Amino acid sequence: MQQEQQHPWVILFDIDGTLLTVNSKYNRSHLRRILDELGINYPNMETDSFSGRTDHDIFTSFLVNHKFDESLYKEFKTRYLDYLGNVLLTKTEQVKRHKHIDEALDYFFSGNFICGLLTGNYPQAAHIKLKAANIHRDFSFGAFGEFEKDRNKLPRLALQEVEQKYNFSPTASRFLILGDTPRDIECAKSAGMKCVAVTTGKYEREELEAHGPDLVIDDLSEPEKWFNEITKNGKA
Repeated sequence: MQQEQQHPWVILFDIDGTLLTVNSKYNRSHLRRILDELGINYPNMETDSFSGRTDHDIFTSFLVNHKFDESLYKEFKTRYLDYLGNVLLTKTEQVKRHKHIDEALDYFFSGNFICGLLTGNYPQAAHIKLKAANIHRDFSFGAFGEFEKDRNKLPRLALQEVEQKYNFSPTASRFLILGDTPRDIECAKSAGMKCVAVTTGKYEREELEAHGPDLVIDDLSEPEKWFNEITKNGKA
């Protein structure tokens, strides 16, 4: 077995707000349409914050006035994924591809890193959004908000995926989560992972700093500089 301290850094990319942003008004209009089609009574959908939450958490919360109907949840999920695949991919102008992401992706994908996703999205939703934003990278694995409501449980999935795929016992302190919300920071800290928070989402620098990430940056440019800053030139 490879020694824990010697395994490569694992870089976990969030999607929404970090790599890309889907037009909120456009997205919510389709969510409202699906709710109405299914007769789901949820008046707060337009005002709820989705930032940093898992799809499983968001969509099950829509059923608060319907107890929990598994078949209704599955039908909503199916229609949502159909919307992404059939509508969002034809309206790619509704997806903002953030600046400098290629610089960061090039750096981490060309170096001695393991690159994965840690996102609240369903796997299919994640891949559709990346495709709509013209982000075509071979992420090694993903920890997705498919079955877990609690984002803080996703790092455990990431650790398991790395161990199974690469046949070594990973150490959480050599994982770095890149995200844009306080929930990303909390998620990383709960697992003993590092976190770089980027202000390309809905949160200002001061709001993110209040949650104690390892570093806050305004965009993903100069990745070598900020990666070395938080890892002390790779000695952390």
